[in-house]
Amino acid sequence: MEKEKSRKEKAAETKKKIFETAVQLIKDKGYHHVTVSEICKTSGLAKGSFYVHYKSKEDIVRESYYADMGKYIQDHYNTFKTAHPETSPIERIIFFLNLELEFAQYAGYEITCLAYTLNLGTCIPGPSEHFKKRPFSKILYDEIEQSKSYSTAMFSCDEIYCYFESIVRGLMATWCFSNNSFNIAEYGRKYIAHSVYSIYQE
Repeated sequence: MEKEKSRKEKAAETKKKIFETAVQLIKDKGYHHVTVSEICKTSGLAKGSFYVHYKSKEDIVRESYYADMGKYIQDHYNTFKTAHPETSPIERIIFFLNLELEFAQYAGYEITCLAYTLNLGTCIPGPSEHFKKRPFSKILYDEIEQSKSYSTAMFSCDEIYCYFESIVRGLMATWCFSNNSFNIAEYGRKYIAHSVYSIYQE
């Protein structure tokens, strides 16, 4: 069991290293000027290690807003919840939504734009697997269910979830279309707080 856990941890660390290296290279040089060979060389890993976790450079972009974003959010959310057990569901919802925008800033403008393009493209033939690939979104939905008693609006949990995620997605899209002309995390803190408190009252 210990060996298995150790292997899983090592694999997670390797995947994280590949992703972080790719993100930095893309930020520095641009997506089209970065190769898989360069990502491997910079991260000090063999190509075989790369292909265990990703099928291609494009796969890094596709997965950035699924598995990689999921890990980023879950790690930060769990740390926050452990450090602040007294927080209300409303505070945790705000924190969670801000994490999504903080990840966009961390991943970078170019990867976020490309992720939108590549992942929306898979929805055209359908069926979309977008929500299946985002199990971490259950954290948000669970918090929304726990916050029912605070709601001042006649919305179902599904409708509130759709509203909050639309605020986040919309801001990401505007950030992309504006060519990174504003600080998405900073704007997000204002808009998210306003949006959440329009639904809830503590």
